[in-house]
Amino acid sequence: MPSSRCAFTWHTDSGDPILVTGDALNADTGLITRTYPWAPTRHSLWTCYLTDAEWDLDDLKYADRLYDLPMHKARYRVRSDGEVLDRLDLMADFIPGIHITNSIPASGEHWGKPTVAAVLQALDELSATDTDSSGASATTGSPIIGLAGARLPIDRATGQPLPIKVRAGTVWQLNDNGRMDVLNTAAQFAELLARVDHILDRIAANSRLTAASLDLTALPSGYALQLALGPLDLLVAAMRLARNHKYAVLLRMVQRLHQAGQAEGWPAGESLPALLMWGPHTPTDRAAVLDEAVKGVGAGVLSVETGVRMLVDAGYPIDDAQAEIERIQSRAFDAAARLADATGDNAGVREYLGLPEGSVEMPVTPLIPVAHHDQHTQAKKSELSLTAPCTM
Repeated sequence: MPSSRCAFTWHTDSGDPILVTGDALNADTGLITRTYPWAPTRHSLWTCYLTDAEWDLDDLKYADRLYDLPMHKARYRVRSDGEVLDRLDLMADFIPGIHITNSIPASGEHWGKPTVAAVLQALDELSATDTDSSGASATTGSPIIGLAGARLPIDRATGQPLPIKVRAGTVWQLNDNGRMDVLNTAAQFAELLARVDHILDRIAANSRLTAASLDLTALPSGYALQLALGPLDLLVAAMRLARNHKYAVLLRMVQRLHQAGQAEGWPAGESLPALLMWGPHTPTDRAAVLDEAVKGVGAGVLSVETGVRMLVDAGYPIDDAQAEIERIQSRAFDAAARLADATGDNAGVREYLGLPEGSVEMPVTPLIPVAHHDQHTQAKKSELSLTAPCTM
């Protein structure tokens, strides 16, 4: 059964409602409110329950409707940890389901238009043509042969000629006026194959996938590839635009489910804004992008942040762009030296290199007291006198 949003509560034998963490009972109205981790200052009257049940068809009668099945005949499923899925409180005031549209829906529409809707007829024709091609290939590989004036074996019981098949090494004896005609369907088979290619081209054009995306080896240069993939870029951009809001809602729902389940590392508070970043959907020249980023950053016309983002978009294995920038800066000693010469700020240089703050105190040189100094000097003189060489 699908999840439902309701105000159902469990009660004790005495009739008192059972409250969980975050619940509060209003003595005047008798209503229960709940504060959720993502909205600690807002009191909600709603929660979402999950029921997953099965029914045996033999237990149902004609009066039982699909959306009003008898609950006393249900068999509830059990979760892996032993929890029975019978009105399980999900600790959320929203139904955890996101509908992702196919395209930007028109006014009064909800679902949008599927991407393959424009080529459904062509897909049906492609299926029918493949069926015809299969039949034509059978007659081309095993052709139909007509014999005239051949001496065929006779069935002694019926007196009729026995059916024969074409095999390698088969020999037929023909009369003087006998002949053998072969039905050649190779031309029709070739036409069907050409029609398959034609339908594939129409599907690629009408769906905006373009024929270039199906056969990248047929293009002479990367510039031609970029022009050929233009309709595909527009199609992908339109599909992502239709889903941007849905993905944002999906990521917010994931955060709230983690907060509701008290997952480790998910503190309470408002949901953080999250964005889904897409990688390249078309082939990219990674070497060219790397050379462009290195030259741009080295010449000072591009920042390190922009260069790293270019590498990420090109598909380089960079998990965290900010952490990558910090690692690059921690080894950029020449840039740190130029920063020190330009500003004279040692603290800024240490921060640029990711080093901890240095101590500003002057080093203290230990001084020897005068008395100790005299004793030390006298001891040195004694050592010199003891080690002096003897002269005769």
